[in-house]
Amino acid sequence: MSTINFNRYFRLKQRAYLINISEARDRDQYESLSGTIVECNGELLALQIPYAIDQEATGDITYKLTSESMGGGIQIMADLVKVTQGNVFHLKLRGNLEMYQRRQTPRLDVTLKLFQIRRDASLAVYRKEYRRIVEYLNNQGLPPNLKLQETPINLSAGGLCITIEPNVLASSLALFFLDLNDGKQPVCAIAELVWSRNENSKQMGGHRFLQISKLDQERIGQYVHAHLKDKGAGAAPKINWELSDRMTFQEGEKK
Repeated sequence: MSTINFNRYFRLKQRAYLINISEARDRDQYESLSGTIVECNGELLALQIPYAIDQEATGDITYKLTSESMGGGIQIMADLVKVTQGNVFHLKLRGNLEMYQRRQTPRLDVTLKLFQIRRDASLAVYRKEYRRIVEYLNNQGLPPNLKLQETPINLSAGGLCITIEPNVLASSLALFFLDLNDGKQPVCAIAELVWSRNENSKQMGGHRFLQISKLDQERIGQYVHAHLKDKGAGAAPKINWELSDRMTFQEGEKK
């Protein structure tokens, strides 16, 4: 059987996302990365991540690689082969290439209590801090040094848009805490800065969640849907494959 040439679907400088679908993953967590394709040769693809990862050992890690081709969504399973200098992930594509209809994640302009932590640190450091704080939240509640403040944001289950203050560290990564005013502990999530632009004399930054509890992801989705429904603009939520850690053929295996 001849090797499938995926070059027709993936090109250099194309944006792509990696979503952890490894068998050994924490299935309560949504864990993702994003980067730019720097090489594609047959079934081998290299993706450069724009921030420090601190990852060398690969183990048995399988991602769902998802991107856009010809106006539609595409996704395929990708085994991590190695990570080289410059945060380049070398992947071996396998299985069937799946096409899906891309959907806009419902978004809501709202003012919520928020706190953010930005540091010049690798994703590995952020993930360690994320686990530590989530454990603290679950056992003892909100740490006393985290003072959430009312902040206007644009929110979706996939991320948020927020004003970037002039004195805030220009970092690609951030740790966010969001109070959804639902009587539960604040949502905690690691996010990456995917775009930054000037809007009405303010510097705005769009962030995509890289790691978040699936329950918190669902809480945000329900919060946004409920408020949009109150405004008469809410539509029934549908599967957004860019926020799902499974392939189409695995849909029937979901609980």
